[in-house]
This record gives sequence, structure tokens and C-alpha cells, in this order.
Amino acid sequence: MFDAGVADEVRGALAGPVSTTARKTLGLDEVASLPRDEAIEAIAARTRQYAAYQRKWMRRVPGLVMVEADRPTGEIADDIVALARTRERLPRR
Repeated sequence: MFDAGVADEVRGALAGPVSTTARKTLGLDEVASLPRDEAIEAIAARTRQYAAYQRKWMRRVPGLVMVEADRPTGEIADDIVALARTRERLPRR
């Protein structure tokens, strides 16, 4: 993101009016206020925290099926298609 110019994008966004919702964008404050390396570390930490929060929240959704995504995309897609066809839960790996 930094190599692609995120710092300039953030400066441009903050130069205009920014909604309350946009202000909460993960990484916006970090990019705007921290040196590059610190911002990267802070964004990574916040991303992990947010992912953990989402996993915790999703466990309470009835009928939701979690699909492990740390494998080849073809395998993930095959499992999703199989799930859709059978309407059953996939076994945990």
C-alpha cells in the first residue's frame, strides 16, 4: 500500500471533509500520524484484532459455516460448492 502511494491518498482524503464513518477506516489514523514502519506494524496489529473480533462475533450467527481459508483457493471453492449442494456443514480440518 505504501509503495502504491497510500500516504498521499490519506493526505488527500484528510484535506477535505471526512465523515465519521470514514474516520474509522482501519489504518487511516496510523498512516496519517505515524512513520511508515510504525504505521505498518500498527495496521497489522489492528487488522489481527479486528479479524479476531469478527471470528468471535460470527460464532454467534446461527447456521453460519466457517471455511478455513489458509489453503489453495481451488480447495476452498470446491468446499463451498460442495456445501451449497448438500446444504450441510463441512467437517473441520
